Amino acid sequence: MDLQPGAKLGQPQEAYVAFAFAAADLLMEVAHDGRIIFAIGASMSLVGRPARLLATMTLQDLIRSEDQSRAINALTRMANGERVRHTLLHVSLPEGGAVPVALSGYPHPDHEGRLLLVLTHSGTIMSPTVRRDGEGLLGREGFEALAGNLVKESAKEADDAYRMTLLDLPELADLRTKVGTEATTEFINRFTEYLRQCSVGGDAAANLGESKYGVIHGPEVTSTDIEDTISTLAHSLMGTDLHPTAASVQFDTTGISSQEATSALIYTLNRFSQDSGATIQELSTIAKPSLSATVSKMREVKQTIGSGDFQLYFQPIVDLWSNAVHHFECLVRFGDAGASPYNTVVFAEDTGLVGELDMAILGRTIEFMRQGPGAEPSLRFAVNLSGRTISSSSMAARLLHLIIGAADLRGRLLFELTESASIADLAAANAVIQEIRGRGHPVGIDDFGSGAAAFHYLRGLKVDHVKIDGSYVREAAGKGESLPFLRAITQLCRELKIATVAEHVEDEATANLLRVYNVRYGQGYYFGKPMRPSDRHPGTKAPWVTPVTQWRNGLLFFGANGGGASSAQDPV
Repeated sequence: MDLQPGAKLGQPQEAYVAFAFAAADLLMEVAHDGRIIFAIGASMSLVGRPARLLATMTLQDLIRSEDQSRAINALTRMANGERVRHTLLHVSLPEGGAVPVALSGYPHPDHEGRLLLVLTHSGTIMSPTVRRDGEGLLGREGFEALAGNLVKESAKEADDAYRMTLLDLPELADLRTKVGTEATTEFINRFTEYLRQCSVGGDAAANLGESKYGVIHGPEVTSTDIEDTISTLAHSLMGTDLHPTAASVQFDTTGISSQEATSALIYTLNRFSQDSGATIQELSTIAKPSLSATVSKMREVKQTIGSGDFQLYFQPIVDLWSNAVHHFECLVRFGDAGASPYNTVVFAEDTGLVGELDMAILGRTIEFMRQGPGAEPSLRFAVNLSGRTISSSSMAARLLHLIIGAADLRGRLLFELTESASIADLAAANAVIQEIRGRGHPVGIDDFGSGAAAFHYLRGLKVDHVKIDGSYVREAAGKGESLPFLRAITQLCRELKIATVAEHVEDEATANLLRVYNVRYGQGYYFGKPMRPSDRHPGTKAPWVTPVTQWRNGLLFFGANGGGASSAQDPV
Protein backbone atom coordinates (compact mmCIF):
# COMPACT_ATOMS: atom_id res chain seq x y z
CA MET A 1 0.00 0.00 0.00
CA ASP A 2 1.49 3.31 -1.06
CA LEU A 3 0.12 6.41 0.65
CA GLN A 4 0.48 9.36 -1.66
CA PRO A 5 -0.09 13.02 -0.81
CA GLY A 6 -3.69 13.89 -1.65
CA ALA A 7 -5.00 10.34 -1.18
CA LYS A 8 -8.21 9.84 0.81
CA LEU A 9 -7.71 7.40 3.66
CA GLY A 10 -11.38 6.49 4.14
CA GLN A 11 -11.16 4.62 7.46
CA PRO A 12 -7.97 6.08 8.99
CA GLN A 13 -7.45 3.51 11.77
CA GLU A 14 -7.91 0.56 9.41
CA ALA A 15 -5.62 2.11 6.81
CA TYR A 16 -2.93 2.74 9.42
CA VAL A 17 -3.12 -0.83 10.68
CA ALA A 18 -2.89 -2.30 7.19
CA PHE A 19 0.02 -0.03 6.28
CA ALA A 20 1.98 -0.57 9.49
CA PHE A 21 1.74 -4.32 9.75
CA ALA A 22 2.19 -5.03 6.03
CA ALA A 23 5.89 -4.24 6.36
CA ALA A 24 6.38 -4.43 10.17
CA ASP A 25 6.93 -0.67 10.25
CA LEU A 26 5.96 1.94 12.78
CA LEU A 27 3.55 4.53 11.39
CA MET A 28 3.17 7.84 13.18
CA GLU A 29 1.10 10.96 12.72
CA VAL A 30 3.02 13.96 14.06
CA ALA A 31 2.74 17.72 14.21
CA HIS A 32 5.24 19.87 12.33
CA ASP A 33 7.19 20.35 15.57
CA GLY A 34 7.61 16.58 16.01
CA ARG A 35 4.87 16.05 18.62
CA ILE A 36 3.49 12.51 18.16
CA ILE A 37 -0.32 12.45 17.81
CA PHE A 38 -0.88 8.82 16.85
CA ALA A 39 1.32 5.73 16.42
CA ILE A 40 0.73 2.12 15.45
CA GLY A 41 2.86 -0.78 14.27
CA ALA A 42 6.14 -2.45 15.25
CA SER A 43 6.77 -0.05 18.11
CA MET A 44 8.54 -2.39 20.56
CA SER A 45 11.04 -3.75 18.03
CA LEU A 46 11.86 -0.34 16.57
CA VAL A 47 11.78 2.07 19.52
CA GLY A 48 11.52 -0.22 22.56
CA ARG A 49 8.26 1.35 23.76
CA PRO A 50 4.54 0.50 23.42
CA ALA A 51 2.81 2.47 20.69
CA ARG A 52 0.23 3.89 23.11
CA LEU A 53 2.97 5.68 25.09
CA LEU A 54 4.41 7.44 22.05
CA ALA A 55 1.50 9.91 21.96
CA THR A 56 3.02 11.51 25.08
CA MET A 57 6.37 12.06 23.35
CA THR A 58 7.97 13.87 20.44
CA LEU A 59 10.01 12.37 17.64
CA GLN A 60 13.02 14.17 19.09
CA ASP A 61 12.53 12.28 22.38
CA LEU A 62 13.13 9.03 20.54
CA ILE A 63 16.23 10.02 18.59
CA ARG A 64 19.72 10.03 20.05
CA SER A 65 21.41 13.40 20.53
CA GLU A 66 23.92 12.95 17.69
CA ASP A 67 21.05 12.63 15.17
CA GLN A 68 18.78 15.39 16.51
CA SER A 69 19.70 17.96 13.88
CA ARG A 70 19.07 15.46 11.09
CA ALA A 71 15.66 14.53 12.52
CA ILE A 72 14.65 18.20 12.83
CA ASN A 73 15.89 18.85 9.30
CA ALA A 74 13.73 15.99 7.99
CA LEU A 75 10.65 17.39 9.79
CA THR A 76 11.31 20.84 8.33
CA ARG A 77 11.60 19.48 4.82
CA MET A 78 8.32 17.57 5.15
CA ALA A 79 6.58 20.61 6.65
CA ASN A 80 7.67 22.50 3.53
CA GLY A 81 5.88 19.97 1.35
CA GLU A 82 8.79 17.68 0.48
CA ARG A 83 8.69 13.91 0.59
CA VAL A 84 11.58 12.42 2.58
CA ARG A 85 12.84 8.90 1.93
CA HIS A 86 15.07 6.77 4.14
CA THR A 87 16.84 9.25 6.39
CA LEU A 88 19.09 7.15 8.62
CA LEU A 89 18.72 7.85 12.35
CA HIS A 90 19.33 6.04 15.66
CA VAL A 91 16.61 5.52 18.25
CA SER A 92 17.74 5.69 21.89
CA LEU A 93 16.31 2.66 23.72
CA PRO A 94 14.93 2.99 27.28
CA GLU A 95 17.32 0.34 28.60
CA GLY A 96 20.32 1.97 26.91
CA GLY A 97 21.94 1.62 23.53
CA ALA A 98 20.63 2.68 20.16
CA VAL A 99 18.93 1.02 17.19
CA PRO A 100 19.44 2.26 13.60
CA VAL A 101 16.21 3.09 11.77
CA ALA A 102 15.18 4.66 8.49
CA LEU A 103 12.73 7.59 8.59
CA SER A 104 10.42 8.38 5.67
CA GLY A 105 7.44 10.68 5.45
CA TYR A 106 5.48 13.48 3.80
CA PRO A 107 2.72 16.01 4.65
CA HIS A 108 -0.57 14.48 5.82
CA PRO A 109 -2.97 14.53 2.84
CA ASP A 110 -6.05 15.40 4.96
CA HIS A 111 -4.77 17.40 7.93
CA GLU A 112 -2.85 20.61 7.45
CA GLY A 113 -0.09 21.01 10.01
CA ARG A 114 0.48 17.27 10.38
CA LEU A 115 2.90 14.76 8.87
CA LEU A 116 2.77 11.04 8.21
CA LEU A 117 6.01 9.32 9.22
CA VAL A 118 7.22 5.78 8.88
CA LEU A 119 10.06 4.31 10.91
CA THR A 120 11.43 1.06 9.57
CA HIS A 121 14.49 -1.10 10.05
CA SER A 122 17.53 0.53 8.44
CA GLY A 123 18.11 -2.49 6.25
CA THR A 124 15.22 -1.37 4.04
CA ILE A 125 17.50 1.14 2.31
CA MET A 126 19.27 -1.78 0.66
CA SER A 127 18.00 -3.38 -2.50
CA PRO A 128 16.93 -7.01 -1.94
CA THR A 129 19.13 -8.02 -4.90
CA VAL A 130 22.34 -6.61 -3.38
CA ARG A 131 24.97 -9.34 -3.34
CA ARG A 132 26.55 -10.28 -0.02
CA ASP A 133 29.54 -12.54 0.57
CA GLY A 134 29.79 -15.48 2.96
CA GLU A 135 30.62 -13.07 5.79
CA GLY A 136 27.40 -11.08 5.34
CA LEU A 137 29.19 -8.13 3.78
CA LEU A 138 28.01 -6.18 0.76
CA GLY A 139 29.66 -6.55 -2.61
CA ARG A 140 31.09 -3.53 -4.40
CA GLU A 141 27.94 -2.76 -6.39
CA GLY A 142 25.78 -2.80 -3.26
CA PHE A 143 28.29 -0.61 -1.46
CA GLU A 144 28.31 1.88 -4.34
CA ALA A 145 24.51 2.01 -4.33
CA LEU A 146 24.37 2.63 -0.59
CA ALA A 147 27.09 5.31 -0.74
CA GLY A 148 25.18 7.05 -3.54
CA ASN A 149 21.94 7.04 -1.55
CA LEU A 150 23.61 8.48 1.54
CA VAL A 151 25.43 11.18 -0.44
CA LYS A 152 22.14 12.34 -1.94
CA GLU A 153 20.44 12.32 1.45
CA SER A 154 23.33 14.24 3.00
CA ALA A 155 23.13 16.85 0.26
CA LYS A 156 19.41 17.41 0.92
CA GLU A 157 20.00 17.76 4.63
CA ALA A 158 23.12 19.95 4.32
CA ASP A 159 24.70 17.32 6.57
CA ASP A 160 28.03 15.54 6.42
CA ALA A 161 27.44 13.09 9.26
CA TYR A 162 28.47 10.03 7.27
CA ARG A 163 31.99 8.81 6.62
CA MET A 164 33.28 6.19 4.22
CA THR A 165 36.38 4.37 5.43
CA LEU A 166 38.45 2.25 3.06
CA LEU A 167 40.50 -0.50 4.68
CA ASP A 168 43.44 -2.39 3.19
CA LEU A 169 44.71 -5.64 4.76
CA PRO A 170 47.46 -6.82 2.38
CA GLU A 171 48.80 -9.35 4.91
CA LEU A 172 45.46 -11.18 4.98
CA ALA A 173 46.34 -13.27 1.93
CA ASP A 174 49.25 -14.97 3.73
CA LEU A 175 47.55 -15.58 7.08
CA ARG A 176 46.38 -19.12 6.35
CA THR A 177 49.94 -20.17 5.62
CA LYS A 178 51.25 -18.47 8.77
CA VAL A 179 48.65 -19.36 11.40
CA GLY A 180 46.39 -21.96 9.81
CA THR A 181 42.89 -21.96 8.33
CA GLU A 182 40.98 -22.19 11.61
CA ALA A 183 42.63 -19.20 13.27
CA THR A 184 42.41 -17.15 10.08
CA THR A 185 38.70 -17.91 9.65
CA GLU A 186 37.99 -16.93 13.26
CA PHE A 187 39.86 -13.66 12.79
CA ILE A 188 38.03 -12.83 9.55
CA ASN A 189 34.66 -13.57 11.15
CA ARG A 190 35.47 -11.39 14.15
CA PHE A 191 36.80 -8.36 12.29
CA THR A 192 34.06 -8.41 9.62
CA GLU A 193 31.47 -8.60 12.40
CA TYR A 194 33.16 -5.57 13.96
CA LEU A 195 32.93 -3.70 10.65
CA ARG A 196 29.22 -4.46 10.47
CA GLN A 197 28.64 -3.37 14.05
CA CYS A 198 30.24 0.02 13.57
CA SER A 199 28.58 0.59 10.17
CA VAL A 200 25.41 2.59 9.61
CA GLY A 201 22.45 0.34 10.31
CA GLY A 202 24.72 -2.69 10.67
CA ASP A 203 24.49 -3.24 6.91
CA ALA A 204 26.97 -0.78 5.44
CA ALA A 205 30.19 -2.81 5.37
CA ALA A 206 31.57 -4.33 2.18
CA ASN A 207 34.14 -6.79 0.91
CA LEU A 208 35.72 -5.04 -2.07
CA GLY A 209 38.02 -7.93 -2.99
CA GLU A 210 41.79 -8.42 -2.82
CA SER A 211 41.87 -8.05 1.00
CA LYS A 212 40.19 -4.63 0.75
CA TYR A 213 37.09 -3.54 2.64
CA GLY A 214 34.83 -0.54 2.98
CA VAL A 215 32.54 0.66 5.74
CA ILE A 216 30.12 3.59 6.02
CA HIS A 217 29.71 4.91 9.55
CA GLY A 218 29.02 7.96 11.67
CA PRO A 219 31.54 10.50 13.00
CA GLU A 220 31.89 8.63 16.29
CA VAL A 221 34.10 6.05 14.53
CA THR A 222 37.48 7.04 13.08
CA SER A 223 39.85 5.29 10.73
CA THR A 224 42.35 5.08 13.58
CA ASP A 225 39.75 3.26 15.71
CA ILE A 226 39.27 0.71 12.92
CA GLU A 227 43.01 0.18 12.47
CA ASP A 228 43.60 -0.22 16.21
CA THR A 229 40.68 -2.62 16.73
CA ILE A 230 41.72 -4.91 13.90
CA SER A 231 45.36 -4.90 15.03
CA THR A 232 44.27 -5.79 18.57
CA LEU A 233 42.01 -8.58 17.29
CA ALA A 234 44.84 -10.06 15.22
CA HIS A 235 47.22 -10.05 18.17
CA SER A 236 44.72 -11.53 20.64
CA LEU A 237 43.33 -14.23 18.33
CA MET A 238 46.41 -15.25 16.37
CA GLY A 239 49.36 -13.83 18.27
CA THR A 240 50.52 -12.06 15.15
CA ASP A 241 50.91 -8.41 14.22
CA LEU A 242 48.94 -6.99 11.30
CA HIS A 243 49.36 -3.53 9.86
CA PRO A 244 45.98 -2.50 8.40
CA THR A 245 45.73 0.83 6.63
CA ALA A 246 42.50 2.82 6.74
CA ALA A 247 41.48 6.25 5.51
CA SER A 248 38.14 8.03 5.91
CA VAL A 249 36.27 10.38 3.62
CA GLN A 250 33.38 12.68 4.53
CA PHE A 251 30.26 12.74 2.38
CA ASP A 252 30.83 16.41 1.72
CA THR A 253 28.93 17.96 -1.19
CA THR A 254 30.00 21.56 -0.63
CA GLY A 255 30.12 23.39 -3.94
CA ILE A 256 29.19 20.41 -6.09
CA SER A 257 26.11 18.39 -6.92
CA SER A 258 25.25 15.18 -5.10
CA GLN A 259 25.69 13.33 -8.42
CA GLU A 260 29.22 14.65 -8.77
CA ALA A 261 29.99 13.67 -5.19
CA THR A 262 28.58 10.19 -5.76
CA SER A 263 30.59 9.76 -8.96
CA ALA A 264 33.78 10.87 -7.21
CA LEU A 265 33.20 8.32 -4.46
CA ILE A 266 32.49 5.54 -6.94
CA TYR A 267 35.59 6.47 -8.92
CA THR A 268 37.59 6.19 -5.71
CA LEU A 269 36.08 2.79 -4.92
CA ASN A 270 36.92 1.56 -8.42
CA ARG A 271 40.53 2.67 -8.08
CA PHE A 272 40.82 1.31 -4.56
CA SER A 273 39.51 -2.12 -5.53
CA GLN A 274 41.41 -2.36 -8.84
CA ASP A 275 44.61 -0.30 -8.54
CA SER A 276 47.19 -2.03 -6.34
CA GLY A 277 49.70 0.74 -7.04
CA ALA A 278 47.74 3.61 -5.50
CA THR A 279 48.09 4.08 -1.76
CA ILE A 280 44.99 4.33 0.37
CA GLN A 281 46.01 7.83 1.48
CA GLU A 282 46.15 8.95 -2.15
CA LEU A 283 42.71 7.51 -2.78
CA SER A 284 41.35 9.19 0.31
CA THR A 285 42.52 12.54 -1.01
CA ILE A 286 40.98 11.83 -4.40
CA ALA A 287 37.65 11.02 -2.80
CA LYS A 288 37.24 14.30 -0.94
CA PRO A 289 34.77 15.85 -3.36
CA SER A 290 35.14 19.48 -2.29
CA LEU A 291 38.91 19.40 -2.84
CA SER A 292 39.21 16.62 -5.35
CA ALA A 293 41.01 16.74 -8.64
CA THR A 294 38.51 14.04 -9.61
CA VAL A 295 35.60 16.45 -9.57
CA SER A 296 37.62 19.07 -11.44
CA LYS A 297 38.44 16.52 -14.11
CA MET A 298 34.82 15.39 -14.23
CA ARG A 299 33.75 18.95 -14.92
CA GLU A 300 36.46 19.31 -17.53
CA VAL A 301 35.32 16.16 -19.32
CA LYS A 302 31.67 17.25 -19.11
CA GLN A 303 32.63 20.63 -20.57
CA THR A 304 34.50 18.91 -23.38
CA ILE A 305 31.51 16.70 -24.15
CA GLY A 306 29.03 19.56 -23.96
CA SER A 307 31.06 21.89 -26.17
CA GLY A 308 32.06 19.20 -28.64
CA ASP A 309 35.72 20.06 -28.12
CA PHE A 310 37.11 16.85 -29.55
CA GLN A 311 38.18 15.56 -32.94
CA LEU A 312 37.45 12.37 -34.85
CA TYR A 313 40.27 10.47 -36.51
CA PHE A 314 39.87 7.45 -38.76
CA GLN A 315 41.92 4.27 -39.11
CA PRO A 316 41.26 1.80 -41.95
CA ILE A 317 40.28 -1.83 -41.45
CA VAL A 318 41.32 -3.78 -44.55
CA ASP A 319 39.94 -7.00 -46.01
CA LEU A 320 43.00 -9.30 -45.95
CA TRP A 321 41.60 -11.39 -48.78
CA SER A 322 40.97 -8.58 -51.27
CA ASN A 323 42.92 -5.58 -49.85
CA ALA A 324 39.75 -3.47 -50.03
CA VAL A 325 39.19 -1.04 -47.18
CA HIS A 326 36.17 -2.54 -45.43
CA HIS A 327 35.53 0.36 -43.01
CA PHE A 328 37.20 2.98 -40.83
CA GLU A 329 37.21 2.95 -37.04
CA CYS A 330 36.26 6.36 -35.57
CA LEU A 331 38.78 7.33 -32.88
CA VAL A 332 38.36 10.31 -30.57
CA ARG A 333 41.15 12.74 -29.71
CA PHE A 334 41.09 15.44 -27.04
CA GLY A 335 43.26 18.55 -27.03
CA ASP A 336 46.68 17.49 -28.22
CA ALA A 337 45.88 15.18 -31.11
CA GLY A 338 48.96 13.11 -30.38
CA ALA A 339 47.84 12.13 -26.88
CA SER A 340 46.09 8.82 -26.30
CA PRO A 341 42.43 9.18 -25.25
CA TYR A 342 42.55 5.93 -23.22
CA ASN A 343 42.88 7.50 -19.75
CA THR A 344 40.12 10.00 -20.43
CA VAL A 345 37.75 7.32 -21.71
CA VAL A 346 38.43 5.00 -18.74
CA PHE A 347 37.97 7.96 -16.39
CA ALA A 348 34.63 8.70 -18.06
CA GLU A 349 33.58 5.08 -17.55
CA ASP A 350 34.54 5.06 -13.87
CA THR A 351 32.73 8.32 -13.14
CA GLY A 352 29.58 7.55 -15.10
CA LEU A 353 30.25 10.03 -17.91
CA VAL A 354 31.04 7.56 -20.66
CA GLY A 355 27.43 7.37 -21.88
CA GLU A 356 27.41 11.09 -22.55
CA LEU A 357 30.77 10.78 -24.32
CA ASP A 358 29.54 7.89 -26.47
CA MET A 359 26.44 9.84 -27.46
CA ALA A 360 28.51 12.91 -28.39
CA ILE A 361 30.89 10.85 -30.54
CA LEU A 362 28.02 9.02 -32.24
CA GLY A 363 26.24 12.30 -32.96
CA ARG A 364 29.42 13.76 -34.46
CA THR A 365 29.97 10.64 -36.58
CA ILE A 366 26.43 10.69 -37.95
CA GLU A 367 26.86 14.33 -38.88
CA PHE A 368 30.21 13.56 -40.54
CA MET A 369 28.72 10.70 -42.57
CA ARG A 370 26.03 12.95 -44.02
CA GLN A 371 28.21 15.66 -45.47
CA GLY A 372 31.74 16.25 -46.70
CA PRO A 373 34.28 13.43 -47.07
CA GLY A 374 32.26 11.08 -44.84
CA ALA A 375 29.26 11.15 -47.16
CA GLU A 376 30.95 8.97 -49.79
CA PRO A 377 28.39 6.11 -50.06
CA SER A 378 30.98 3.34 -50.40
CA LEU A 379 32.64 4.16 -47.04
CA ARG A 380 31.64 2.61 -43.73
CA PHE A 381 32.51 3.83 -40.22
CA ALA A 382 32.56 2.05 -36.85
CA VAL A 383 31.85 3.82 -33.54
CA ASN A 384 32.93 2.44 -30.15
CA LEU A 385 30.35 1.88 -27.42
CA SER A 386 31.18 1.21 -23.77
CA GLY A 387 29.64 -1.75 -22.00
CA ARG A 388 28.35 0.77 -19.44
CA THR A 389 26.43 2.61 -22.15
CA ILE A 390 24.40 -0.34 -23.37
CA SER A 391 24.01 -1.55 -19.76
CA SER A 392 22.28 1.68 -18.78
CA SER A 393 18.58 1.69 -19.68
CA SER A 394 18.50 5.48 -20.08
CA MET A 395 21.62 5.58 -22.26
CA ALA A 396 20.47 2.61 -24.30
CA ALA A 397 17.20 4.46 -24.99
CA ARG A 398 19.12 7.53 -26.17
CA LEU A 399 21.38 5.35 -28.29
CA LEU A 400 18.46 3.67 -30.02
CA HIS A 401 16.80 7.03 -30.58
CA LEU A 402 19.90 8.25 -32.45
CA ILE A 403 20.09 5.02 -34.45
CA ILE A 404 16.43 5.17 -35.43
CA GLY A 405 17.08 8.68 -36.71
CA ALA A 406 20.02 7.43 -38.78
CA ALA A 407 18.08 5.05 -41.01
CA ASP A 408 19.75 6.68 -44.02
CA LEU A 409 23.09 5.28 -42.80
CA ARG A 410 21.88 1.69 -42.67
CA GLY A 411 24.77 -0.66 -43.53
CA ARG A 412 27.34 2.15 -43.39
CA LEU A 413 27.32 2.79 -39.64
CA LEU A 414 28.87 0.02 -37.51
CA PHE A 415 29.48 -0.36 -33.78
CA GLU A 416 32.19 -1.93 -31.65
CA LEU A 417 31.58 -2.84 -28.03
CA THR A 418 34.63 -2.07 -25.91
CA GLU A 419 35.73 -4.40 -23.11
CA SER A 420 37.12 -1.83 -20.67
CA ALA A 421 33.85 -1.95 -18.65
CA SER A 422 32.31 -5.34 -17.90
CA ILE A 423 28.68 -6.14 -18.64
CA ALA A 424 26.81 -7.73 -15.73
CA ASP A 425 23.51 -8.47 -17.52
CA LEU A 426 24.45 -10.01 -20.86
CA ALA A 427 20.83 -10.80 -21.73
CA ALA A 428 19.78 -7.16 -21.42
CA ALA A 429 22.84 -5.97 -23.33
CA ASN A 430 22.19 -8.52 -26.07
CA ALA A 431 18.63 -7.21 -26.47
CA VAL A 432 20.05 -3.75 -27.19
CA ILE A 433 22.62 -5.19 -29.60
CA GLN A 434 19.96 -7.12 -31.53
CA GLU A 435 17.86 -3.97 -31.82
CA ILE A 436 20.88 -2.21 -33.34
CA ARG A 437 21.64 -5.10 -35.70
CA GLY A 438 17.99 -5.38 -36.66
CA ARG A 439 18.13 -1.81 -37.93
CA GLY A 440 20.96 -2.65 -40.30
CA HIS A 441 24.03 -1.73 -38.24
CA PRO A 442 26.59 -4.50 -37.67
CA VAL A 443 28.01 -4.83 -34.14
CA GLY A 444 31.34 -6.28 -33.03
CA ILE A 445 33.34 -6.85 -29.86
CA ASP A 446 36.48 -4.70 -29.63
CA ASP A 447 39.81 -5.85 -28.08
CA PHE A 448 38.54 -9.37 -27.55
CA GLY A 449 40.53 -11.26 -24.93
CA SER A 450 42.17 -8.31 -23.19
CA GLY A 451 39.61 -6.78 -20.85
CA ALA A 452 36.66 -7.67 -18.71
CA ALA A 453 35.10 -10.14 -21.13
CA ALA A 454 36.11 -13.66 -22.10
CA PHE A 455 34.60 -16.32 -24.31
CA HIS A 456 31.30 -16.10 -22.40
CA TYR A 457 30.70 -12.82 -24.29
CA LEU A 458 30.43 -14.82 -27.48
CA ARG A 459 27.94 -17.12 -25.79
CA GLY A 460 25.81 -14.28 -24.42
CA LEU A 461 26.07 -11.69 -27.20
CA LYS A 462 25.20 -12.32 -30.83
CA VAL A 463 27.54 -10.13 -32.89
CA ASP A 464 28.88 -9.83 -36.43
CA HIS A 465 32.61 -9.63 -35.81
CA VAL A 466 35.29 -9.89 -33.13
CA LYS A 467 38.39 -7.73 -33.01
CA ILE A 468 41.29 -9.78 -31.64
CA ASP A 469 43.38 -7.85 -29.14
CA GLY A 470 46.69 -6.65 -30.52
CA SER A 471 48.77 -8.41 -27.87
CA TYR A 472 47.92 -11.79 -29.40
CA VAL A 473 48.86 -10.52 -32.84
CA ARG A 474 52.20 -9.06 -31.74
CA GLU A 475 53.19 -12.22 -29.85
CA ALA A 476 52.10 -14.48 -32.70
CA ALA A 477 54.17 -12.45 -35.18
CA GLY A 478 57.14 -12.37 -32.81
CA LYS A 479 57.94 -15.48 -30.77
CA GLY A 480 54.83 -17.31 -31.85
CA GLU A 481 53.70 -17.87 -28.26
CA SER A 482 50.13 -16.75 -28.95
CA LEU A 483 49.59 -18.84 -32.05
CA PRO A 484 47.50 -21.47 -30.20
CA PHE A 485 45.26 -18.73 -28.78
CA LEU A 486 44.98 -17.07 -32.17
CA ARG A 487 44.08 -20.41 -33.74
CA ALA A 488 41.47 -21.10 -31.03
CA ILE A 489 39.82 -17.70 -31.41
CA THR A 490 39.63 -17.86 -35.21
CA GLN A 491 38.39 -21.47 -35.13
CA LEU A 492 35.62 -20.62 -32.68
CA CYS A 493 34.56 -17.54 -34.61
CA ARG A 494 34.53 -19.45 -37.87
CA GLU A 495 32.19 -22.06 -36.36
CA LEU A 496 29.97 -19.28 -34.98
CA LYS A 497 30.01 -17.54 -38.37
CA ILE A 498 31.55 -14.42 -36.84
CA ALA A 499 34.16 -12.45 -38.78
CA THR A 500 37.55 -11.74 -37.21
CA VAL A 501 39.57 -8.53 -37.20
CA ALA A 502 43.22 -8.41 -36.05
CA GLU A 503 44.69 -5.31 -34.44
CA HIS A 504 48.31 -4.11 -34.50
CA VAL A 505 49.22 -5.35 -37.95
CA GLU A 506 52.56 -3.59 -38.37
CA ASP A 507 54.11 -5.28 -41.41
CA GLU A 508 53.45 -7.48 -44.41
CA ALA A 509 54.75 -10.62 -42.68
CA THR A 510 52.11 -10.24 -39.96
CA ALA A 511 49.39 -9.70 -42.56
CA ASN A 512 50.46 -12.87 -44.36
CA LEU A 513 50.48 -14.86 -41.10
CA LEU A 514 46.93 -13.72 -40.38
CA ARG A 515 45.84 -14.84 -43.82
CA VAL A 516 47.22 -18.31 -43.09
CA TYR A 517 45.11 -18.40 -39.92
CA ASN A 518 42.00 -17.30 -41.83
CA VAL A 519 41.66 -13.92 -40.12
CA ARG A 520 39.46 -11.87 -42.44
CA TYR A 521 40.35 -8.24 -41.62
CA GLY A 522 43.40 -6.36 -40.38
CA GLN A 523 44.03 -3.02 -38.70
CA GLY A 524 47.35 -1.39 -37.88
CA TYR A 525 50.04 1.01 -39.00
CA TYR A 526 50.88 -1.25 -41.94
CA PHE A 527 47.51 -0.30 -43.44
CA GLY A 528 47.53 3.29 -42.19
CA LYS A 529 47.72 5.40 -39.05
CA PRO A 530 44.66 7.21 -37.66
CA MET A 531 44.10 10.23 -39.89
CA ARG A 532 41.73 13.02 -40.78
CA PRO A 533 40.66 13.33 -44.42
CA SER A 534 41.88 16.46 -46.13
CA ASP A 535 39.46 19.32 -46.77
CA ARG A 536 40.90 19.70 -50.26
CA HIS A 537 38.71 18.70 -53.17
CA PRO A 538 35.43 18.42 -51.22
CA GLY A 539 32.74 16.33 -52.83
CA THR A 540 35.30 13.98 -54.41
CA LYS A 541 37.00 10.77 -53.35
CA ALA A 542 40.40 12.47 -53.18
CA PRO A 543 40.40 13.23 -49.42
CA TRP A 544 40.75 9.51 -48.64
CA VAL A 545 43.70 8.86 -50.94
CA THR A 546 46.97 8.28 -49.02
CA PRO A 547 50.43 6.96 -49.99
CA VAL A 548 49.08 3.43 -49.42
CA THR A 549 45.46 3.70 -50.66
CA GLN A 550 43.84 4.28 -54.02
CA TRP A 551 40.40 4.12 -55.58
CA ARG A 552 39.58 1.33 -58.03
CA ASN A 553 36.16 0.60 -59.47
CA GLY A 554 34.46 2.82 -56.89
CA LEU A 555 36.13 1.14 -53.89
CA LEU A 556 39.06 2.24 -51.75
CA PHE A 557 41.93 -0.28 -51.80
CA PHE A 558 45.09 -0.73 -49.82
CA GLY A 559 48.27 -1.29 -51.80
CA ALA A 560 51.75 -1.45 -50.26
CA ASN A 561 53.08 0.68 -53.10
CA GLY A 562 49.92 2.75 -53.31
CA GLY A 563 50.44 3.78 -56.92
CA GLY A 564 52.53 6.77 -55.89
CA ALA A 565 49.56 8.83 -54.75
CA SER A 566 50.40 11.99 -52.84
CA SER A 567 49.39 12.16 -49.19
CA ALA A 568 46.08 13.84 -48.42
CA GLN A 569 45.99 12.86 -44.77
CA ASP A 570 46.89 14.45 -41.46
CA PRO A 571 48.38 11.50 -39.52
CA VAL A 572 48.38 11.33 -35.76
